[in-house]
Amino acid sequence: MPTSCPTKRACDQCHTLKEKCRRTSSTASCQRCSRLGQSCQTTRTTAKAGRKPRGTRKLSYTLPQFTNHLDPSTQYPIPYNAGLGSNSVIFADLDQWERHFLNLMKKENTNHPSPLDKFLVGPSFHESHHISFIQNLIQPTPELKNASVACAAVLFGEQSTEKSNTVSAIGHKRAALAVSSLRSFQLRDESDLTTILVLSVAMITFAMHVENGQHHLIAHYTLSLIKSQAQDLIDFESPVMDLLMCLVCTETFECLLKCKLPTWRVDGYRRGVTVDRYLGLSYPLFCHFYDICEMGTLLRCGPGENRSEIMVRLNEIHAAVDQWHPSTPVDFLERFTQAEVVALLAQAKILQLAALLIIHRLRFPFGQRDSEAQILSQSIIYQFHSVIQLTGRSVPCTALAYLTACFEVAGEESRECALTRSSEIITFSKQAQIKFESSLTSIWKARDSGNQFYWFEMGKYLSKSAGICK
Repeated sequence: MPTSCPTKRACDQCHTLKEKCRRTSSTASCQRCSRLGQSCQTTRTTAKAGRKPRGTRKLSYTLPQFTNHLDPSTQYPIPYNAGLGSNSVIFADLDQWERHFLNLMKKENTNHPSPLDKFLVGPSFHESHHISFIQNLIQPTPELKNASVACAAVLFGEQSTEKSNTVSAIGHKRAALAVSSLRSFQLRDESDLTTILVLSVAMITFAMHVENGQHHLIAHYTLSLIKSQAQDLIDFESPVMDLLMCLVCTETFECLLKCKLPTWRVDGYRRGVTVDRYLGLSYPLFCHFYDICEMGTLLRCGPGENRSEIMVRLNEIHAAVDQWHPSTPVDFLERFTQAEVVALLAQAKILQLAALLIIHRLRFPFGQRDSEAQILSQSIIYQFHSVIQLTGRSVPCTALAYLTACFEVAGEESRECALTRSSEIITFSKQAQIKFESSLTSIWKARDSGNQFYWFEMGKYLSKSAGICK
C-alpha cells in the first residue's frame, strides 16, 4: 500500500481536489495521477500560513486553453460568455443551450450564487464541490458528462421559467442516457466505484427536481450494487465517503418515513472525526437511523410476541441517540466561519432531536403522550428558526426532521405558520416543497379525524404523492 507523500506537499492535482496524495518516493508519480494518466507535478507557490480573508478567496481550477469559434449569426441564450461551457474542444458535443446551463453553474457573486452551493453545509466546501463538478465534465466517460448536463439543465429550469420546454427536453434526454449507463455499469476497480457514486448522486439530484422522480430507488439500486465493496469504501477519502453518505442519507430518510429497511448500515463512527460536505458532523447518527428503521419495519410487519423485545431495543437506541454528541476536528473553529459552525452544530442537533421524536412515535401513537412529543417538536423548529436568523440560509439534509416536527403542530394558526415557514426551510427544490406539503397535510387530516396511529402505521394515511426530499 503506497504511503503518504514523503515531500509533505501534495501534487497540484491532489491539492486542487483536496485528496490525499500517495506516492512511494519523492520522485515517483502519485497513485491518483498514475491511475488517471495525468502529469504529476508540484509547481504551485507555497501559500502563507493562516486562513485567507473571505473576500480574497477565488476558485483555483482552470480549463485547458482553447480557441473558441462562435457563429455570429446564431442567437445564443443571453447572457452568453466565454465561460465554463464555452470550450469548443472539451464540449464539442454540447449544443448552445447545454453550454449555457454549464456557464450558469459557475456563478460566484453573493447576489447570484451558483445553484450547486445549495447542497453544501457551508461555503468552505464551495471550491472543492465546484472542482468535482468540472472534473466530471472533462472526464472521457460520457455517462458523467450526460449526468452533469442533466443536473445543470434541471437546476437552470427551476431558476427560470423561460424556455421551460426546451430545458426540460434537454435535461430528460441527458438524464435518460445517464440512467441507462447506471443500469449497465460494471464495477471493476476503485475508479469505477467513484464513477458510479458520482453518477448516482447526479441522477438523484435530477430526480429530486422533477415530478415523480424516484430518487430513493436510484439510491437503493446503487447501494445494492456496491454493497460488496463496503469494506473498501469505508477506508476511502472524504470526497468519496461524502458521495456514499449522500446515497445513504437519501435512502434512509425515505425508509424512516415509510418504515422500511435500508440497504446498508454504514458505521459512521469508523470514519473518524471529519466534516461531511452534505451531512456535516451528523453522519455517525445514520447507523442509529438504520436501527430505528429496523425496529419500525418489525413493528409495521406485526411484532407478535416480540413486541416487548422491540421496545427494549428501542429504549437502547433512544439512550444511544440521546447521549450522542458530535465530534469536531481540532481545527474546527479555525477552518470554518462562525456562521458555518452554527449551521453544522444546528444540523447535528436537528437530526438528533428528529431521531428521538421518531422513536417516541414508534412507542406511542399520535394522540398519546403528546406533550413530550411537542417539546421535541418545538426544539426542532426553534433550531431551524435560530440558524436561519443567524446565517440567512436553511440547513441541508434536514427536510425530514422539519416534517417530523410539524406532524406534532396543532391549531390552525400554528399550522399555517409552519407551512409558510417551510418555504425558507425546504429549499432543495420545488418538488421537495410539494412532497413536504403533501405528506404534512395528509397526516394532519388523519389526526384531525380522530385517528390514533403509530409512526409505523403512517403509510395508511400518506397520500400517493407523499414523500420527502433532502
